[in-house]
Order: sequence, then structure tokens, then C-alpha cells
Amino acid sequence: MKIIIASKDRSWSKKLTCNLHKDFNDVYLVNTQLDLEKYAKKINPDWIFFFHWSEIVDRIFYNEYKCVVIHTGILPKDRGGSPIQNQILNGRKITNVNALVMQDPVDSGDVYCSEQITLQGSLNDIWHSIAEAATKVIYKCVKINPIPWPQEGEENTYKRKLDNELKLDSVESIYDQIRILDGDGYPNTTLTLGNFKMEFSRAKLSEGEILADVKIYKA
Repeated sequence: MKIIIASKDRSWSKKLTCNLHKDFNDVYLVNTQLDLEKYAKKINPDWIFFFHWSEIVDRIFYNEYKCVVIHTGILPKDRGGSPIQNQILNGRKITNVNALVMQDPVDSGDVYCSEQITLQGSLNDIWHSIAEAATKVIYKCVKINPIPWPQEGEENTYKRKLDNELKLDSVESIYDQIRILDGDGYPNTTLTLGNFKMEFSRAKLSEGEILADVKIYKA
């Protein structure tokens, strides 16, 4: 069984690949569109799983190979960009990691299977939880090859979160704004005061107070 994991070069992507290597010999992690196309042509994979991927995949490509999107959210309510951040800011505590048929529009494909996770902790913590859940749904796909079922219910597509400026609201909201960007490769949440900028990370919430690391520099 030949499997490609298409994902950005992150610690959680490597964790997922290592997990899969325990049960499958031919697992390849690719980080770029060029490598994806090269490896797909070279090995003719049985499955391609898109784990942490933001590039648009051509329809010709996903019609030629068995392409599966790993998407975190309660579907079809949580389609679109920055699903983890948007769900947390909307008050979601628990969500699903889903294996979807890749199709257009984005995240609209039928669902092979899902695993539930918590949205507690930093973004790094959450992504590592997603990697564990993704291991399970990929294992089910490869071993069982379940018949995917269509998404049902009210649809919503998030816009990608581009603003990382801290909005001073409730303590809980401030904590969430910090932790949703506290992950490898993400810009930290910032607060601008006059000519200075502060970047926040490693936030902890306890008894209505936040303890966090703060980097301060001239804007």
C-alpha cells in the first residue's frame, strides 16, 4: 500500500508520518506541489492524504488519484480557511477531524470517517492532537475503505484569518486569541501600543488571569 502525505513541513506532519510508518511501509511525506506531482507520477500511490495543505489542487490531479482531505471541523458548518482559529473564537470546545473526498468546492466532499478531538491548549497542542486523530482516520480509510457519506445540514465557509492584532475584550477572549496562533510557522498574536509592538505566546489561563511570554520591540 503506497501512501502520500501532502503537508507543510511541521512537527505534527512528521508525527503523523511516523505514526503511519508503524503499520505501513510505503509512506511518503511531501511538502511542496512540485514534489507531490513528482512522487505521484513516480509511485502511483493508492491514497494521497492532504493533511496541512493550503495550495489549490488541480481537478485533473484529484480525478486521477484517490485524494483525501483531512479537515478539522463540524461539517458542513466549518468549511473554509483557518477552521481551528474560527471555531475557537466562536466558542467551540470539541470538534471532529474528518477524512473527506477531495472535490470542488473546497471541503464539500463526502466524509469517509471522523474522530473527535478537544480544542484546548495552544495551537501546537491542538495540531498534535489532530495528528493523532488523523492517524486513526487514515488507518480506517486504508484498511477498511469505507463508503463515504454526504455532508448534511446548514453550510458555512470561513474566511481565512489574516489579522493577528489582539482585540482587548474579555480575559477568556484574549487567552483564545493568543493560543490560536501559538504554533510553529504561525505569526504570534500582537498588540501595538504607540511605537511599540508586543508579541504573545505560551499563554496560560488560571482563575481569570493570563500568564504569557511577551516579546516587546519597536514597531
